[in-house]
Amino acid sequence: MKSLLTDDLWSGLSVQFADHKRTRAAISYVTARHLDFKQDDMLICDASDAAIKGGLTSALLLQSFVHQGAEVLSFDGLHSKVAIIDEHAILGSANMSNNAGVNTCEASLLTDDLQIVALVRSFIEKVKGESESIDEVFLNRIVNLPVTQSVLIHKKSVKKLETGKPRVWLIGTSDLSDQIFQNEEQYHISGTEEAKKNIKQEGYETWPIRFAGASRFRTEAKEWDQVICIHTIVRGKSKRKYVEVYRPFTIVHRQDEEKWTRFYLEIPPDSPSYKWKDIHADFASLGVVNISPNSSRELTGKALGILQLME
Repeated sequence: MKSLLTDDLWSGLSVQFADHKRTRAAISYVTARHLDFKQDDMLICDASDAAIKGGLTSALLLQSFVHQGAEVLSFDGLHSKVAIIDEHAILGSANMSNNAGVNTCEASLLTDDLQIVALVRSFIEKVKGESESIDEVFLNRIVNLPVTQSVLIHKKSVKKLETGKPRVWLIGTSDLSDQIFQNEEQYHISGTEEAKKNIKQEGYETWPIRFAGASRFRTEAKEWDQVICIHTIVRGKSKRKYVEVYRPFTIVHRQDEEKWTRFYLEIPPDSPSYKWKDIHADFASLGVVNISPNSSRELTGKALGILQLME
């Protein structure tokens, strides 16, 4: 799904996502409650003294979000207008203000494209790492600043963010042996706890995949990359193999040890699986060969067409 929002975009979004479960946003200026940030939500904005004094961001509104349990942060010089609402990404030109999309001409893309969602999510996490948490001390200072409604802000030099680009990997996996699981159970428990801190919303689970030895995937894959798992299951006394393929999952935590690396994937509820023969045929239709249930490779170029075929 992809749609371009223009006139009254915020009112449309408010209606469409009235029952949303989680929002994470990096929107530069915030003066109107177009999105309501509550427990488990996160908002990054420009809450610098200059932005508050200029009336471009409302200290009282940020205070209400914090008191509702949201995580609110400030990035001095932020000018992005992006958000992740549940499974959708929003990218555009509109701040959270009363004028945006009403008295101004705005354009925002709303999409559930997996790659775009991953890109926006990765960007927001990078911005978060460079932002200052807005706590009660921060709030008490900005709430008492005089507001002059000036629209000119002189910014200090802003550190350039190296956001990188989330990649898509095709990885063959299988069930871990009982012996390895028992020997490394403590790592599994601690890794799962860390991974759950990055889970988007209630109902999502984690799935660890363990890699040993040398491979590009183990060396280069990072958090927020996407992984298409080709999972082989051995069943019965006959040891018959069944191969299922899952649509892309996001890496939410990477756990490195000397002899192995675990990647913890974020699994949505009721995630569908596909038959290997069907996915193999889809790759063939794209002109992609040399794909097997044991593949470990990055998908690039025409191979990325598989994302649309798996929607």
